[in-house]
Amino acid sequence: MNRTALITGATGGLGRALARQFAVSGFDLVVHGRDDARLESLAAEITALGADVRTVRADITEPEDVAGVAFQVLDALDSLDVLVNNAAVGGGTDPTRREVNSGDHELRMVGNYLGPYQLNRALAPLLSAAPQGRIINVASIGQAPIDLADIGFTREYDGVEAYCRSKLALIMDTIDLADLLRGSGTTVNAVHPAHLMATTMVSDSGFVPATTVEDGMLPVLRLALDSSLATTTGRYFDRFEIAEPHPQARDAGVRAALGRLAHAALSESVASRS
Repeated sequence: MNRTALITGATGGLGRALARQFAVSGFDLVVHGRDDARLESLAAEITALGADVRTVRADITEPEDVAGVAFQVLDALDSLDVLVNNAAVGGGTDPTRREVNSGDHELRMVGNYLGPYQLNRALAPLLSAAPQGRIINVASIGQAPIDLADIGFTREYDGVEAYCRSKLALIMDTIDLADLLRGSGTTVNAVHPAHLMATTMVSDSGFVPATTVEDGMLPVLRLALDSSLATTTGRYFDRFEIAEPHPQARDAGVRAALGRLAHAALSESVASRS
């Protein structure tokens, strides 16, 4: 029986490269994207590589969409070996323009932090049903401290800084989720895969690419496949090496407050649908 990996943001860049590599490594795939045509194209490519593939379409900045992904995956699978939270919202083509989702939550924080927060918890039962489930949160070396009094970044907004705040939030949740899942057989780690990969997100944010998606693929695959990391959890990797994230990540009080805000935001989303 093949192992199964779910990759978010799989229709381009790093996600697409990972999907192909998981397929040739003997995994079946669940691939997420926002565009039906690109999902169909990717599915055809994965099928040609000999792997079974399911597609799920969703906007990661909308909690109800993320809930829909979780429902589809829970309905389709008995277990999940690897979850790669790769989908992300970059700094934007105009970093001065603050963007929000339909619930009026700041787009980078909700897409890059709240989406994985929600998906990881929803799919935890499938991961614990696997022989050794692994969650990989694709983070960034670009990290900026979070202002809990202005979590929505309503003052002096900057899209790149918002991105860096959201990636630090993702690392913070990696630490907390590792504790939550301890004893379940599932590990969770965050990784900065490579510096300024040649992706649309990097170019749209106004940066000049410095590395390839293949460079970024290797550290993610190592976290997913390396048997020597079977018990490593709650860590941040700068590519292949365990590293220390921004000091705020080690502040348990900040992490707890951030988690309460995430829970409240998801509860608000559920209430708005009922």
